Amino acid sequence: MLARADGSDQGPTDDARPGTPAVRPIQSAPSGAGRPRAPLDADTRDRIRAALEALDGVRRAVVDGSPLTVLLVCDATEGVPAEMAARAVLAQHGLRTQDVEMQVAYAPSPQARRRVRFVDARVEMPRVGRAKAVVELEWGGVLFSESMEGEGGPAMELRLVALATIRALESVMRGTLTFQLVGIKVVRAFDEDMAVAMLRADQLPDPSLVGASLSAGMPFRAASLAVLNSTNRFLGNYLANLNE
Repeated sequence: MLARADGSDQGPTDDARPGTPAVRPIQSAPSGAGRPRAPLDADTRDRIRAALEALDGVRRAVVDGSPLTVLLVCDATEGVPAEMAARAVLAQHGLRTQDVEMQVAYAPSPQARRRVRFVDARVEMPRVGRAKAVVELEWGGVLFSESMEGEGGPAMELRLVALATIRALESVMRGTLTFQLVGIKVVRAFDEDMAVAMLRADQLPDPSLVGASLSAGMPFRAASLAVLNSTNRFLGNYLANLNE
């Protein structure tokens, strides 16, 4: 018979039977082990975010959620990996690897511009009945300016602008491509005025090129952009090869 702590007797228990192993009480885990961390307050999250965004190559950091999640948007660099550097920052704030779920995304590298930039298009009147179109384009930090002179009048002036644009484009292309102007005119469509240009480039598999641009009260600008827009579909590959 076993005696209770209060002095009363009790019958034999299973644990006390001969040959039965004693059952030991389960020991509690050390304080803090395996327990989820309490959510961080807003000020702490802001401090961690600022520290992460101060790292080289980190564009943006988001610190949120419970369990804590860290999202990083980074540039692709050859230095210390972003996640390793970020883990070191988190450790300085008392956060262990198992406390934080981290996701890292890398922003794509900037691509080289493959379009000629329009700068200006204007028409001057050097004398009565004559017009001179001047078009300026930019490529690779270099300004290309070309002009064409001819008879005045709205239709002829649009044509001069288109021809000056073509001449400037051919200067950019260093003679690797040449274009012929089939026609250009301002048309009304969908309650808007737009310039429509048609070019021909015999070096291309599909030699006919068509481009358009809204006039918006600036017909000379629209005429030049219509010519440029007609070439955008294929011109990028040629421009990329100019610097190789």
